[in-house]
Amino acid sequence: MSEFRIASRYATALFTKAMEEKAIDAVVADILVIQQACKESDDLIVFLNSPMLKKAVKKDGLAKIFISCSELTKQLLNLMAEKNREAFIPAMTHAFVDLYNVHKGITMAVVTSAVQLTDSALSAIKKYVAQTSGANDVVLTQSIDPTVIGGMNIVFDGKIYDATLSNQILKLKKDLQIA
Repeated sequence: MSEFRIASRYATALFTKAMEEKAIDAVVADILVIQQACKESDDLIVFLNSPMLKKAVKKDGLAKIFISCSELTKQLLNLMAEKNREAFIPAMTHAFVDLYNVHKGITMAVVTSAVQLTDSALSAIKKYVAQTSGANDVVLTQSIDPTVIGGMNIVFDGKIYDATLSNQILKLKKDLQIA
């Protein structure tokens, strides 16, 4: 079974249980802490992926590392360690955040430009993304890439809106080769 499917199943189970127990806010906070820990700590990833460590060591380690998490989150981490699925914890956090964002109507978007955009431009982009996607809220991340030359591209909901100067030049080169 693929990593995505395994992670999605655990994320869906946690999300469903958190909604039933009306503990979604606490669980989301826990998941974000776990996700951040996985991003920042290579040692944690090595710990999760290590086949040399026994199940009991991993369960105990996860309980100590994430002691501040809610009981529901701790139960899921324990279950994943029990089933030898602890290596899927980082992917599970991403799947959970995706479920939460869909539930709350939040769209994640990335805008790439050659220079830092002004606050008014970012606000206009957020408004455009919200109208296009029908989202209640937009979390916008800006990326600066000098190879874009000018313009910008916006990625959200699996779509790419490319209005970069480098893309226009590439299209022009292709058109000139055909003619």
